[in-house]
Amino acid sequence: MSPPTGSVTAGGGDAVTSDIPVPGCARAPSAQSTVTVRIVHPFRGDLVVDLLAPDGSAYRLKNSSATDTAADVDAVYTPDLSGEGPIGAWRLRVRDVYAFDTGHVDTWTLIL
Repeated sequence: MSPPTGSVTAGGGDAVTSDIPVPGCARAPSAQSTVTVRIVHPFRGDLVVDLLAPDGSAYRLKNSSATDTAADVDAVYTPDLSGEGPIGAWRLRVRDVYAFDTGHVDTWTLIL
């Protein structure tokens, strides 16, 4: 599943979100679910990335790191979502913890 089209801009300590609605799913999420994230940003170490389950539970996918000065996030994460119900809006939350630059969520996908 992919989020709605369009970019989400983040910068200067702001958080942005992007939702993937799951209106129906025949099985529970897996212990090895996958979240594929592509974020364009000049300093990926500025970013904190969380996956929010429909019940509001947060799964940290990426912490910020002052020593990571590379650009962009292009990663696959495998959180254990087996305790979650699948139905509802799954949300990617990206927070830029440092000021002075901006980026955007290019794409993200979720396989429960």
